[in-house]
Amino acid sequence: MGRFVVRRIAQGLLVVVGVTIMVFIFTRMVGDPAKTMLPLSASPEERAAFRHELGLDRPITEQFGDYIGDLASGDFGTSVWQRRPAIDAVLDALPNTFQLVLLAIAIAVVLGVPLGVLAALRPGGALDRTAVVLSLAGLSIPQFWLGLLLIIAFSVTLNMLPTAGMGTPAHLVLPTLTLAFPALGRIAMIVRSSMIDELNQQYVKTAKAKGMPRARVVGFHALRNASIPALTLTGWELIRALAGYSVVVETVFAWPGIGFLADQALNNQDLILLQAIVFVVAVMVVVINVVIDVLYRAVDPRIKLV
Repeated sequence: MGRFVVRRIAQGLLVVVGVTIMVFIFTRMVGDPAKTMLPLSASPEERAAFRHELGLDRPITEQFGDYIGDLASGDFGTSVWQRRPAIDAVLDALPNTFQLVLLAIAIAVVLGVPLGVLAALRPGGALDRTAVVLSLAGLSIPQFWLGLLLIIAFSVTLNMLPTAGMGTPAHLVLPTLTLAFPALGRIAMIVRSSMIDELNQQYVKTAKAKGMPRARVVGFHALRNASIPALTLTGWELIRALAGYSVVVETVFAWPGIGFLADQALNNQDLILLQAIVFVVAVMVVVINVVIDVLYRAVDPRIKLV
């Protein structure tokens, strides 16, 4: 087990290094910050001074060396847009994203697991068909479109909930539902499929033949085995939400999390802030991946690294 953990951490560090290099290359390709950050009336001399301040007038190899050296020392640079350390802006936004993502994944698990179990108990029944339709809807509907529909229905038409921002529990409702709906569909579908497989296994038939109560057979034996793929999927949903979907949802609802911050940094061509955001998100994704793999290995020792 210890060797597995060490190898998995080493693989994670390689991923972080690869992402760091890709971020550096990407941020040098998005354009000239001097054209967007400075007013149109800025002179060529002022633009040149601005590029010199950011170090963009130096050879790319020197820029990369300074970039790696600063990261190694914990210096993420100063945000050109916000005029403060980039890591401070990231750490201020991170709790807001965690609040949104963790609540959405919790809702998806609490509703998706029972929905998948109930659907598996009577395959082809009315509840099963309803669960499948809801799950496919969650998988198919684009999140930005779902978010706009919820805003039109509950904010514009019914005037029940705020359209954007944060500050009260009501501000959480629409972005959380938008983020939770696709995850709920995927979790319900994987639990349904796994439960149907487990309920058809011989050990379940034997337990029923011995007179074991159905609730114990389903809730203890079958669900325990079916929870392994659900555990893996829940981890992936957490990663998807943190690394991708939160950008869309936070932008639609102007939720001041790390996804919204990344969108603003990109619009303002704040390369330093964008680098810090992607680096922190990459580290979070790697850590979550390692934890999931270790938990998976603890549940099923047959799992090996490839």
